[in-house]
Amino acid sequence: MIVLKRRRRSRDTENVDMPRPMPLGQLMLQRGLLNEEQLEIALAVHMSTGKPLDEVLVDHGWVNAQELDELLAQQDGARGIELLRTRVAEAEAELELESGGPGDNSHPGHVLFVWTSSGYELLVRAGDPPAVGEEVGVSGGLRIVTKVGPSPLPGDSRRCAFLDEPV
Repeated sequence: MIVLKRRRRSRDTENVDMPRPMPLGQLMLQRGLLNEEQLEIALAVHMSTGKPLDEVLVDHGWVNAQELDELLAQQDGARGIELLRTRVAEAEAELELESGGPGDNSHPGHVLFVWTSSGYELLVRAGDPPAVGEEVGVSGGLRIVTKVGPSPLPGDSRRCAFLDEPV
């Protein structure tokens, strides 16, 4: 009896909204490991018995456990790459919206780092950042600029004004 190493995915991984990788059967067809008739048989057994497709394929001798592990690793790698691409594209789109569009560095605006009782907030404002010592109106009242420096957001070229409550 062949023991397969099953890859377990957390519920968090399964809930990520992203394109799904090529199904295992299609991937095996593409690689020439199965023909269409074998795939149809394997899928019929899978559907009628509820047995996982990978086990059906191994039981019929159409693929060995090592080949199967390699294919599943390729599927997982493709899923991770797609997730990374999606997140990078979302971050770039957000930065472009906040700065006025791609390549628009004429008025990129600035970020306000506002301390609150429950942590902090990052706010985006147009124009140049206020100077140290200036009062800035934010929800919750006036705050004092204690420092001006680079944005704490990775890859963000805007300046940031760090605010604290007035004394």
